[in-house]
Amino acid sequence: MTLFSGGGLWRPKSLKLVGTAAYESVSSGVAAVLERIGVASVGMEVRHGAYLLLFLVVVPWAVMAMVGRGRPADLGTRRPNRVGWRLLIIGFCLSLPFLYWMVQSPRFAPYYGPQLERIGTGAFLAYYLVNMLSEHFFLHGFVLAACRVGHRWPEPAGLVENVTRGVRRTLQWLGLAQPVDDATGWRRVRLWIGLPPGCLPALITSTALFAAVHVGKDGRELLLSIPGGVALAYVAYRSESWLIPFVLHLATAGTACVMMVSGI
Repeated sequence: MTLFSGGGLWRPKSLKLVGTAAYESVSSGVAAVLERIGVASVGMEVRHGAYLLLFLVVVPWAVMAMVGRGRPADLGTRRPNRVGWRLLIIGFCLSLPFLYWMVQSPRFAPYYGPQLERIGTGAFLAYYLVNMLSEHFFLHGFVLAACRVGHRWPEPAGLVENVTRGVRRTLQWLGLAQPVDDATGWRRVRLWIGLPPGCLPALITSTALFAAVHVGKDGRELLLSIPGGVALAYVAYRSESWLIPFVLHLATAGTACVMMVSGI
């Protein structure tokens, strides 16, 4: 592979170098643009945030628009249904013991602590807000649309709550125990958990990419990212919006940071 650089051809030794060079080139360009519009000094976090917004939000949305899938609803930018808000609260509560276990890892604080001290709490929170917004739009908006049959989000399917008592009533309140009719195998499972048709490839892809984002971080965080990725992708489809996994991840990450800073 060859890339033009300056006055001649540059032949990187690996694809990693290609990615690094592309990132540095785009980051420098973003920094130059920001400085030209009046920002005197642009830090690394600002450049990285602008880079994420460009390549994880603007470019994917533009690509989907070019193939006729650019409506916000096609990408899961919708008002969440009532199941989504329930799953948000339950999911956050269930995550607390796992967050505590993750924060106790000897590698967790050394990974995030120096950045928090260097740029301050406000800038750190703003940076991670942009980071997660971009990440979840891409992984739980764009990917769940592009990798699904039809290359768009499914239409809202509604929720059946026709049981008034018992365990089944609780399961239906959580969006589970939906009618399965005479279905068998995977289709029966899919109907029971309320997952729309044609979503499994997208769910697997989103989970794999979510785990890949955590490669290089603390081992416990990486380990939790696999079931966490499955859960977030499912919650996105079940709530009919990528906003619920975004808010859930934001809440859990913020709680982990509070635990880290407070020494819990």
